[in-house]
Amino acid sequence: MKRSSLLALVIAGLLTEGIYLAITLRLPWWTYGGELQRWSELLGNGWSDLVACLAGLAVLLAAYALGWGAVRKGGVPRKVIWAFGSLYAITLFWLLPITADLFVYLGRAHLFTDLEGNPLEDTLVSRRDALLAAYPTAYARHSSAYGPAWSLISAPGTLGRHDVAGGLAYLKGLAVAAYAGMAWLLERILRRIRPGDALQGLYLFAWNPLVLVMGVGDGHNDMVMIALVLLAFWLLLETRWLLAFLVLWLSAWIKYMGAAFIPFFLIYAGERWEKLGRQTWPLLLGAGLTGLTVTGLVFAPFRDGGDLELLALMRRVLIPVNAPHEARDVVAWATAGGLILLAMAYLWLLKRLQRSERSYQDVCNVGFVTLLLAFVLGAARSQPWHLIWPVSLAGLSDRRWAWPVVIVLSAVMLATQLWVEWGAPGLGG
Repeated sequence: MKRSSLLALVIAGLLTEGIYLAITLRLPWWTYGGELQRWSELLGNGWSDLVACLAGLAVLLAAYALGWGAVRKGGVPRKVIWAFGSLYAITLFWLLPITADLFVYLGRAHLFTDLEGNPLEDTLVSRRDALLAAYPTAYARHSSAYGPAWSLISAPGTLGRHDVAGGLAYLKGLAVAAYAGMAWLLERILRRIRPGDALQGLYLFAWNPLVLVMGVGDGHNDMVMIALVLLAFWLLLETRWLLAFLVLWLSAWIKYMGAAFIPFFLIYAGERWEKLGRQTWPLLLGAGLTGLTVTGLVFAPFRDGGDLELLALMRRVLIPVNAPHEARDVVAWATAGGLILLAMAYLWLLKRLQRSERSYQDVCNVGFVTLLLAFVLGAARSQPWHLIWPVSLAGLSDRRWAWPVVIVLSAVMLATQLWVEWGAPGLGG
């Protein structure tokens, strides 16, 4: 064991935990989660307050780079990476989210379980309720753009007597569990396909500040969706085809991006079946039946809400509710253009995978690039937490440019989110 590498890693870990602990002690959701709050209002909305937060972010990123250098040199035990990752997750479990999404999840779960509404059709502002009124956001004027599976998964958070405390703890707990599961799955898969990269891949995901702050700290449901995608990758590696497709369909009915992997998995699994001298139609039939089964089960509690839910998705994607009214047409057209480019790139990736060796590594590569393009072309404008998608799969890619790209994007998106939270100073007015 190289003592210098271990020392550098421990120093990086302590610096990182110091930042997370300081901000969590200052902004615990247990204290401020009873109504919608803004970091800038609680910390101070002046330039000096923003600069102080950006300085803390700079320390986080510097510590992250220091730890990466230590892991690359070798000689550091995986237990240290896991220990600090666990400590970060436990600490950030208590952090007040920087965005309002977690509170919207809580409101819709309350709408579904306590008010007997349908989040796929009903809006939060359509009901007069004290808990819903505590979290007024632009999203409250729209029905849920998430799949029915997320409504079912988030519902247990409001089944008890204490909707706010219990609901926030439950939803935060889901994010922590998803984070731990993704780290475990990523390491297990890498130890099978590229053992030499397993430790570095684990570190780069588990200590990534964007994953920790916006995934665990913010509690975004992207964590649960991508955890299921990684589980499907593991099942694919284990040749458990139908289970892999079942999990993918479930992820798609949380957030629809999970469906993008189904053709990739079919191409890979079909290649394996052909080598065994089997016909591919039973595989296609099995994937279709699992999809119909999962779809029927998750939509059953909502009855005929499926069509309206998909229309709500299209409205949210093409006309973002978080854009200023006068800019919506421009943003909508820009988003539509990005989605067209994404569709063209996706078809090209499918064709490239079909013409390749169709190996497991090829599936990992096209999966990562698909998520990266989905973020750059579709989400970077207003949803920086969607960068969690490609960050989570970057370790599975063997492209050496993958990690530098997502690390730089992580830094930029975190800084941008803080800047937006403070009112985007410098953009006029």
